[in-house]
Amino acid sequence: MTEETYVNSQVTDSISQTSMKVVGEAPAEAVGMLYQQMAHSIGLALQNIIAQQQHSYSIHNAITLAASRQLLTTDPAAAAKASQDLIAGSAVTENLAALQAVVNDMGK
Repeated sequence: MTEETYVNSQVTDSISQTSMKVVGEAPAEAVGMLYQQMAHSIGLALQNIIAQQQHSYSIHNAITLAASRQLLTTDPAAAAKASQDLIAGSAVTENLAALQAVVNDMGK
């Protein structure tokens, strides 16, 4: 004997089928959302990298401009003395001589 209810059996079947459909589609929707978020994150990372590169170019241009201005406005004798003082305090000449010796040895 069937039990009598106030809800039609077609309605309960429809709701249970809809619930199963939602449960079945959930993994695919979750993966789709994951891929969309990952693409968005990668896009933001690339935008940040490009912005950083552009700012770096601006800074390099400003440094080049300041160095060029300094070279053009500095007394040549003072610049030569400063260069000699800088080279005298480092091993640049020894490093260049060693590098030249290595290049000469490779050419033999």
